[in-house]
This record gives sequence, C-alpha cells and structure tokens, in this order.
Amino acid sequence: MRIVYDVPSRIPGTRAAPLQQSGRTRETVLVVRLGERGKDKEPESNGVISRGSAAASDSGGLRARDAAVRGHEAAHLSTLGPYAASAVIFDTVATPDGPAAVGGRIKVDLSEVPGDPEATLRKARVILAAAGAPGDPSAADARVAAEAYRLMAEAAAELRVDERA
Repeated sequence: MRIVYDVPSRIPGTRAAPLQQSGRTRETVLVVRLGERGKDKEPESNGVISRGSAAASDSGGLRARDAAVRGHEAAHLSTLGPYAASAVIFDTVATPDGPAAVGGRIKVDLSEVPGDPEATLRKARVILAAAGAPGDPSAADARVAAEAYRLMAEAAAELRVDERA
C-alpha cells in the first residue's frame, strides 16, 4: 500500500505533479487530501480512500512533509542494508522550491535464503527491525513486519526440525 498526500496549492500558478503509473499490478493507494476545514469531501467511489485534514498546504508545510518522508524512508533503507530490493522511490509534488516528497516506498527482499534457515532467520530479524526503524511505522510497514515475522517463524520451525533429525 502506498500513502499519497494530495495537497492543494495556495500559491497561484502551482499545482501538484501527476503521479506516474508504472504499469505494475493493482496497488492499494490511500490518498490523503489536505485542505481547509469545512471543505472536506466524502470518500470517492473509485476505490481510493480520501480523508481531509486541516494541515498546512503552503510550501513550508510541504517542506516539512518532504523532510519527514525522506527521514522515514532513510531509516528503513539504512536498517535494511542488503535486503533492500530497490532504492527509495518517492512520490513528489511540484512546489516553487522544487519537488517535495509526499510519499515513498522501498521494495524489500522477503524471500527465504535457500537451504539455510539460520540465514533466513537473521534476514527476517533485520527486515523486522527495518520495518519499525522510523519509530512511526505506516500500515505498509506493519504488513512488511508481519511478513518478516512469518518468515522468522518458518525458519525457526525448520531449524527445530533439523535439530531433531
């Protein structure tokens, strides 16, 4: 799941850059629409969840969001190490100061290490730690943590079977 922040501009002549579709399989996207109080809209019926907020939509607010997003993703990447299957991919909007990150994601290698349950266990522990590294994990981070926990449980079970043999 990706979280994308839709922030209306209060600066004349600026607008959010459209998100590029990459042709991947269908992906759940939570669109958080930031705007003025009282102007919130009902959720759209196209399967995208929309939620209003009184957060600032000025360039300074976007710069703060950009810093938060980049810090969040950097925490994941630094902890993941070799288990990151991609660089950070940022969703950005255009601002007068240049693009601002409003969302981001990193692909994670959640495959087991063939024939080595101990290495799989170590890998899953690193991924689990990386999922919680930012201190404010998103729903997508929680799903990765759950998958890493499942991988850990399978590797631990395989180790127990090997010890008995």
